[in-house]
Amino acid sequence: MFVARCIFPVLLLLCASNSYAEITKDKVQRFYESIVSIRSIVPPEARTAASLGVEREGNGVAIDENHILTIGYIVLESESIEIGLSDGRSLPAKLVGYDHTSGFGIIKSIVPLAMQPLKLGNSDDINSDEDLLILPSSNRGAGSIVRSVSRRPFAGWWEYFVESPIYTTPPNRFWAGAPILNGNGEILGIGSLFVSESVQGISSPGNMSVPINLLKPILKDLLSNVRRKSEIQPYLGISSDDSNDQIIVTRVSKGGPAFRAGIQPQDKIVTVNGSQISNLESFYKKVWKSGEAGVTIELGVLRSGSLINFAVKTVDRVDYFFKPQSF
Repeated sequence: MFVARCIFPVLLLLCASNSYAEITKDKVQRFYESIVSIRSIVPPEARTAASLGVEREGNGVAIDENHILTIGYIVLESESIEIGLSDGRSLPAKLVGYDHTSGFGIIKSIVPLAMQPLKLGNSDDINSDEDLLILPSSNRGAGSIVRSVSRRPFAGWWEYFVESPIYTTPPNRFWAGAPILNGNGEILGIGSLFVSESVQGISSPGNMSVPINLLKPILKDLLSNVRRKSEIQPYLGISSDDSNDQIIVTRVSKGGPAFRAGIQPQDKIVTVNGSQISNLESFYKKVWKSGEAGVTIELGVLRSGSLINFAVKTVDRVDYFFKPQSF
């Protein structure tokens, strides 16, 4: 049995802990063979170009011989994608599936590959005392041993909510699209964000990852149909903030449903279909419980002290985005 030490050349270990992962160097090197770097170029006219940039970089992990799982914002609306393999090769790839509800994206090399995939683990079965690995591509930076320290809900300003994401510490600076693995090399999650509070209310820098169990029910849909076929959330096209128990619109996506309905930045959304809301979680859940994409939703909005009601006909967010020819 090999016990990882602080001099381990491919990992930044959690040396402050008295418990080290029982992971051999050979195992970790094998895991790296399934992980790629990703670089994508997005056209300037893309919907997400202003917020996410036109050049994006991150990581991905092989989930079968041909398909690579990543976090979707790295490759969303991309007109070109390049993957870097562990053997030094760079190959063109294409986006084959995206799911806004979870945030997952799936790409595929244009040149036929036979990658050695890693298995999907069970993200509902993570022990807080268990050493986990965050492994970005070796082309981008070092991996690290982390611990799962929280599983609280996360609500993002971009109409995004995850009930039980995986919060880990210490942070890995190359988190985007990097898999979280257990000691057997099973994928437990995909890196999404850097967070300042991996433990709520305490300054504890770390990462937030999307649990792999969210992929399992939709994987076949993404591989065969580009998108999920059911439970398609209605999209408003609003960025918002819920400080001071108010939903304040910070941005309205040009040409989106809310834009067409007349919603403006600085509007305060107070009701959804007549029901009051006070935070992003309640806002999103009431919108999504109204029906699937295409449903019309009534928003009660405070503007300059007056209450105005807007009827917003929602869409499937995948239809709103720029689509490259390969998608």
